[in-house]
Amino acid sequence: MVPALLALCAVGVFTGSVHLPADRVLAALSGSGSQLENLVVLDHRFSRAVAAVLVGCALGCAGALTQSVTRNPIASPDILGVASGAGFFAVLLVTQPSIASHTGENAATELLAPVAVLGGIVTTAVILALAWRGGFDGLRLILVGLSVNAIALAGTSWLLTRAELEDAQIATRWLTGSLEGVRMPDVTALTPVVLCGLVLCAALARDLGALRLGRDVAPGLGTRPGRTEALALLLAVVLVSGATAVAGPIAFVAFVAPQVAMRLFGTPGPPPLAAGLTGALLVLAADMTAQRLPAELPVGVPTAVLGAPYLLYLLNHHRRRTSV
Repeated sequence: MVPALLALCAVGVFTGSVHLPADRVLAALSGSGSQLENLVVLDHRFSRAVAAVLVGCALGCAGALTQSVTRNPIASPDILGVASGAGFFAVLLVTQPSIASHTGENAATELLAPVAVLGGIVTTAVILALAWRGGFDGLRLILVGLSVNAIALAGTSWLLTRAELEDAQIATRWLTGSLEGVRMPDVTALTPVVLCGLVLCAALARDLGALRLGRDVAPGLGTRPGRTEALALLLAVVLVSGATAVAGPIAFVAFVAPQVAMRLFGTPGPPPLAAGLTGALLVLAADMTAQRLPAELPVGVPTAVLGAPYLLYLLNHHRRRTSV
């Protein structure tokens, strides 16, 4: 999988709408290219490819963490309402004239990412507060998350219907998830978040494996279920918030990547590190596909086209298994 990821990165850096010979791309990567070459290769292609890898890795790891805690394959940050909460706060910032008048139009756009992160954190806090009963029951957490998700989506739709057309277009584009405007400062900010997240995922791997056997069995293996669940969910929120701040809420990656990784690597549960690698490959492939269509699409469109049928498949598979 790593060779495939590197190959896709190379294709993304060396090809694009602006034709550049391979030697000029290498010159730009080494810092000896012209101003135009540096702009195209470094500021656009390279930063976008690296951002796709980082965002996908963050979402894949976050999905594996939430699915491990809930022990449910459909539990992911976007389905549980974290992404919807982030989207609601972002749309509230963009579409409300009173907020824009106090911050200014440009300032409101610049505040979009941190406000979205704040929205994701607040939404998660609400979900956890409503679902906590001395611990996290997977089914209760999912039901609470779905309820909060529905409320956030309804609130977002209501805000969009009352917004000015231009504001609604900006908000809708961001809600779809896009890597179009990502630049190197975004990559620099997201890199330490993802690297620290990977290290912490590796540190939690043993406890998550014990938790997978059940909350009653885990203490006998030296694992504290409540502590492990809280740390895993907190780490998932941080990873999703970082990815959302850079690219907006990209749908279904956190849901699909852990399940694909589990089947590819033959593990009994969602493997966080392998899910991160799978998520990186999915987002990079989706973004490259979206860029090369006759009309360029946001990366969230192909991921949704991939993820929605897979969700239906999982639900149908679960229904058949429980009916046997």
